[in-house]
Amino acid sequence: MVSSISDFVKCPKTDTHNHLNLGMRYASYAPWAGFYIPDFPRKMHGLDEFHASVIIPYTRPRCKTMKDVQDLFSLSIQDAIADNVKVLEGSADIGFVHHCGSVENYIDLVKRVKDKFKDKIDFRPELGMGKTFDIEKIHRWAPELLESGVFDSIDLYGPEVEEGLDKFVEIYKLAEKLGIKKKAHVGEFSDAKSVQRFVEIFDLDEVQHGRNAADDPNVVAFLRERNIALNICPESNVMLGAEPSYEAEAQKIRTLVDGGVLVNISTDDLLFFNKNNSEQCVELAKTGLFTVDELKAMLQKSYEAHVTKPAA
Repeated sequence: MVSSISDFVKCPKTDTHNHLNLGMRYASYAPWAGFYIPDFPRKMHGLDEFHASVIIPYTRPRCKTMKDVQDLFSLSIQDAIADNVKVLEGSADIGFVHHCGSVENYIDLVKRVKDKFKDKIDFRPELGMGKTFDIEKIHRWAPELLESGVFDSIDLYGPEVEEGLDKFVEIYKLAEKLGIKKKAHVGEFSDAKSVQRFVEIFDLDEVQHGRNAADDPNVVAFLRERNIALNICPESNVMLGAEPSYEAEAQKIRTLVDGGVLVNISTDDLLFFNKNNSEQCVELAKTGLFTVDELKAMLQKSYEAHVTKPAA
């Protein structure tokens, strides 16, 4: 029997894959933004439609100032707290240095947000970098941002291809030196082998998505042996068409969990996909591939893994 949403909300949980500028409910975002997005939220066909139909015409133009960035981060954290998320590894994109006027101002902003919520949630800021962003600015800004001590993890996102990864290796080496957790996006649309290659290239600690590793038993074994966690966002994968249904998505997660891989259920972009971690667990339970108790145990295992590993 599928439990109610309240049973999952009661569970302390983590959200280890959350883009803070897009990590809030649409119901939270719309009053702040002052407009509604037509025919939204809705299923989309891949990342290209996602960017072309929503991000470029609506969300990106609405975020212009330092205050806008701070407001968006705060909205996302508030909605995480509402789902009883205890540890939030929220991605703060490096591009927001532009909105803040300087690296120093951006560091101060993240510190203020962290301090604002310190009594309500263990917020661990993550430095997010887009592959298509100006690489010269990344190399100029990332070292100072990482050395500030504000960021507990680092993430790389964009096209899931190996081309150009060499440009980021030194940044990941610096993160390693500073004791900062290393993540990267791969394996949402790319194949299982790409997940292993990204882990090897950057010596990753966790993978954002990584779901397609389930297609290759050798990669599953590799992840288990290296103790690499996957931060999987089921609703994102279904809404973007990476999988046609929750049943198909749940089967991949089942394969990974049965293979001994730690899976952290996460939200990705709650604004677009509209299901928090508790609601995604309800959907996974409905497939019949996981019992309610198994899902609660998965949430607890993820929570314990992060609570016992203090932020850098």
